[in-house]
Amino acid sequence: MGRLILAFVVLVATFSMPLRAQRPDALFLVLPEAKGHRLVLIDPRAKTVVGQIAVPGWPHEVAFSKDGKTAYLPSYSDAIVGMPGIDGQTIDVVDMKTRTVTATWDLGKPLRPHMPMLGADGTLLVSTELAQSISVIDLNDGRITGQIPTGAKESHVFVRTSDGRKIYTANLHAGSVSVLDAKTGKLIKVLQISKLVNRIALSNDGKRLFVTDGEGPKVIAIDTATDEVVTKAVVSAPPFSVFPTPDGKWLLVGEDLGSKGKIEVLDARNLTVQHAFDVDRLPFGIRVVGSEAFVACYLSGNLDVLNLANWTMEPPIPGVAHGDGLAVWNGVR
Repeated sequence: MGRLILAFVVLVATFSMPLRAQRPDALFLVLPEAKGHRLVLIDPRAKTVVGQIAVPGWPHEVAFSKDGKTAYLPSYSDAIVGMPGIDGQTIDVVDMKTRTVTATWDLGKPLRPHMPMLGADGTLLVSTELAQSISVIDLNDGRITGQIPTGAKESHVFVRTSDGRKIYTANLHAGSVSVLDAKTGKLIKVLQISKLVNRIALSNDGKRLFVTDGEGPKVIAIDTATDEVVTKAVVSAPPFSVFPTPDGKWLLVGEDLGSKGKIEVLDARNLTVQHAFDVDRLPFGIRVVGSEAFVACYLSGNLDVLNLANWTMEPPIPGVAHGDGLAVWNGVR
């Protein structure tokens, strides 16, 4: 496992738009697009696409090294979770300064690697749902050095507590959340939520885990000290994404009504709905930059923009990419 099968440079000058000279305060939104085999870079201040990087895999999510020089993009599949398609087994490594793919790590067998996150001591954590695990990968050579079992199928995304002790996974069509001991690599428990769990997020203080119940439709809060459900709140439509604002006051919930999408703003303390806004369908990825929330809407490929200061929708950024794993990149430091 973890053979380095490809060390090549993909020249993207003919494919990519030139990336503007980086400012000292540079910050970008980054959206992986599996169908387009690319990583799209957006300037949230100018509200425009400023570059894109070609990759060989089908990336859904991305993680960056601490210095911002390297991006890691697991190749999940040409299909969405739960649907038949090509089962990915590689991770593309991208030099963000030169905008080139410098390596592709082979994980040894089809695993549908999806969400990456920097681990401790030079490792990368990646959800590998076909193995029902979180895999620990050596950043030096891409070898899998360990796996933490989740005890459930479709462990698609995960979060880690700030102290690094626990990992929580969202097990989509298993309808559950797994609680893992990140230190011992053991499964602690599996919490059954419903028939469908889409995404999860930790509160800013780490005391609660927010879960989107796609069957409910509900947003559920779990006490991370006891790992038990403490609050359930009904929302307007099946929720997919959930994201706490940086000040910890609000919870942004992306929902799909079939004919349109919706962002509902919940009071993070009691999970009551305070605001609601129409957006394009399938509002998957949500990130906040300054006083604005950016929402990646999968079907339209637009980034919808919500002003959190005056609670109004701003003009969308059109034609960005059909992706879900919206991330923030602070540039090369």
